Amino acid sequence: VDEIVLVSDDEMRAAAKWLWFEMGLAADLSGAAALAALRNGRISIKKNELVCAIVCGAGSDAIAT
Repeated sequence: VDEIVLVSDDEMRAAAKWLWFEMGLAADLSGAAALAALRNGRISIKKNELVCAIVCGAGSDAIAT
C-alpha cells in the first residue's frame, strides 16, 4: 500500500448517487469510496495517467434518498 486517504460518508454517498444516475451502477457506500476519493481530489493524478477505480456492491438502498 502506497497511500491511504479518507473520504466522508457524504462524499461516498455523492459518488454512489453519481454512479447510479450517470452509469446505472448500484454501489454501496464503501463500494463507492475509491470513486469518492478521485472525485474529491484526495488522490493526485498525473497528466495522461490511466486510472482504475474498483467499485463493488449492489446496495441501492444508500442512494434511495
